[in-house]
Amino acid sequence: MYREGLLGSGSRDVTVYTSSLKDDAEIFRETILAMMVHLNELERLGAVPGESAARIRGVLRRAAAEGIGGGDGYEDVHEYLEARLIEELGPEGGWVGLGRSRNDHVATAIRLRLRRLMLLLARDVAELRDALLRRAIDLGEELMIGSTHKQPAQVTTLGHYLLGLDELSGDFLSTLLSNYCLVNKSPLGSGALAGSMVGADRGREAGELGFVGVVENTVYATGSRYFALSTASSVVAYLTEAGRFLNNLQMWLMPQLSYVDVDPKHLATSSIMPHKRNPATVEVMRARIGEAIGHLTAMYSILRPLEVGYELDLQEATRHLWEVMGIAMESTRMLADVVRGLKVNSPAVSRDLSAFPVTAAETAEKLSLEESIPFRQAHRAVAESIKKREFRGLDPAAVVRGKRSMGAPATMIESARRRLEQVEKFKLAVDSMLKAVSDVEDEVLGGSG
Repeated sequence: MYREGLLGSGSRDVTVYTSSLKDDAEIFRETILAMMVHLNELERLGAVPGESAARIRGVLRRAAAEGIGGGDGYEDVHEYLEARLIEELGPEGGWVGLGRSRNDHVATAIRLRLRRLMLLLARDVAELRDALLRRAIDLGEELMIGSTHKQPAQVTTLGHYLLGLDELSGDFLSTLLSNYCLVNKSPLGSGALAGSMVGADRGREAGELGFVGVVENTVYATGSRYFALSTASSVVAYLTEAGRFLNNLQMWLMPQLSYVDVDPKHLATSSIMPHKRNPATVEVMRARIGEAIGHLTAMYSILRPLEVGYELDLQEATRHLWEVMGIAMESTRMLADVVRGLKVNSPAVSRDLSAFPVTAAETAEKLSLEESIPFRQAHRAVAESIKKREFRGLDPAAVVRGKRSMGAPATMIESARRRLEQVEKFKLAVDSMLKAVSDVEDEVLGGSG
């Protein structure tokens, strides 16, 4: 439809190859929201007759209710919707193209969709935090052998590990909400690059869609995907760091250690070896995180060579954004379920507490303090006793109980209870934000006119 005036009919094969319609299913509803608000603004300005605007809104509402279907011959969702309007209303349907570009509309739709996904992800991470904190309270005194360099290092608790993952998750939520403020700004009304002569009130359009601000510069508004790249980068960074805990889980689940147990639903067996208890969920989740890294790398690779302004490459980057968000939400929910069923195998831990000198550091500290000798001298003395197999360590449980400094294992249960209260308030706040977004969008689709 767009090309016929200048270029004539195109090749179906080429159109299918360059079309984003399949990917646009993700933002179908959001594209209609942007069209509706733009149409409302055109009507307010007197640029579109009220009767025409009302009929166009009716078609768009039906399209939103029915969803996208067919449309193989269209370049994208914008052409598909305009073609439907003209098919149902005749030339009158073409009013919707006045003072707008696919460039500002798709940027608007992506931001609308992304802000909702960010809030849903925030809710999922908050639920993960809830699971981590409750399990940390339950397992707060269950001893574990902490490792560095994959070597037995110090005695700690499983709750201590879980609280570390919780603190990471809290830091990520702060980053996610910072990115939410970046995403929740409107590019609508920017046109293709340098604005439009129609004179739409961009601030009014932003408010109607529930955005908290406007992306002011029209070149930046239409051609930049910094908001998407920044969000995807922070999400993948979180997945990468949180995924390191999966490596601990897999190690702890090895029969040679058997420090923890998980719900059997997260295990699989072998088709030939009946004894196998493979950590299937952990392995698949770790692979999915690797995929997320790949999708982020694709986004960087697509965006890097582009000039400032819109190019069709940008549509190819968007699908990777949705993949990153989908992997993050699914993996976070799955990890929360794993954590809820996590148990410590105390006999196995006790076995290795006796086998390895994991209280050596504390023994050296105690020797230094009690004998008033330099720590390095005490360190050497303990090392020599280990070498001679004469080491007599401290009681592991007493070591854990004796550490009361901030962040040490013995302080974790108190910390978990405080954090749990904060998480409950956070979940209520996110629910309120989600409701506000839904209310605004439902008003646009269901409002009078």
